[in-house]
Amino acid sequence: MFQGKRFVTRGVADTIPLEVQMFLWSLLDGLIAKRAVELDYLQVFELSAEGGKQKIIHSQEVPEYQVVHQFDNVANPLNSKLYAIDNSTYVTMLLCHEY
Repeated sequence: MFQGKRFVTRGVADTIPLEVQMFLWSLLDGLIAKRAVELDYLQVFELSAEGGKQKIIHSQEVPEYQVVHQFDNVANPLNSKLYAIDNSTYVTMLLCHEY
């Protein structure tokens, strides 16, 4: 899962900095490499700004999984919710309102 060609929607490309996109993809790659958890076709990334820090919650529903990442000293922390969806042919990262 999550091995197909990867795409981002126009909304992601326009609003999420490339380095953040790459970090989110790397979270998926890390789970694939470690085989730490069975991946659901729908991955959720919640980005929130908390006191000048960037918080990213990566989760899925089945099997239940959640990990929190927090970064200090971020110039422009984001508030956004993204999905990565695998349809077994390709993988798309999109903003939640583009679903």
